[in-house]
Amino acid sequence: MNLVIIDYGSGNLRSVENAFRNSVKINKLNFTIQVTNELELISKADHLVLPGVGSFPDCKKGLEDVKGLVKLLTNEVINKRKKFLGICVGMQLMVDFSLEKQRTEGFFWLDGYFKKIVQKGVDYLGRDYKIPHMGWNNLQFEYKHPILENITENEQFYFVHSFALESKNTNQIIAYTNYNQKIPAIIGKDNYIGVQFHPEKSSNSGQKFIYNWLKWCP
Repeated sequence: MNLVIIDYGSGNLRSVENAFRNSVKINKLNFTIQVTNELELISKADHLVLPGVGSFPDCKKGLEDVKGLVKLLTNEVINKRKKFLGICVGMQLMVDFSLEKQRTEGFFWLDGYFKKIVQKGVDYLGRDYKIPHMGWNNLQFEYKHPILENITENEQFYFVHSFALESKNTNQIIAYTNYNQKIPAIIGKDNYIGVQFHPEKSSNSGQKFIYNWLKWCP
């Protein structure tokens, strides 16, 4: 199997690459891993990973600056049904639009939009909620998707973000986290999944998630 991590100038590519290589090695999986923005190599991949760090508009511009990349991704994921994982802003790009800085269109693969997390109230320790939401949180499962195999609701994943998904289509939400409000943490449909947290920074729980995604057969 050929896995491509898409390089468009935004994302902690080395950490993502290392996390996937570690999972492949430990679990003795037959994968080759490339980090690239070359359309020909992306089109030959079986699995696609889109990281994202920074603002939604900047990430979208980075993708658009690679001529033909956005159109290719939609063709490979939606039409050819290749397995896809979006991480953080890579997840956010999967929906209709974001209100970060300015209204910016996403890929329109899933319904909804991103708006700023509500900043009010205190947590269970009496501390004011801060934006961005940065740190470790557990997940609340909406249903038992194969991507969650051997993962419990007590396990912690690493988040860093200021915007949360608003969507009336709850069927596409696999798991939430809670940070003063219910925040969709895993979304997906058919062959494509997005996570608001960073599996590459989430220690053993993140490795479980990566392994589940690698062996998932949608």
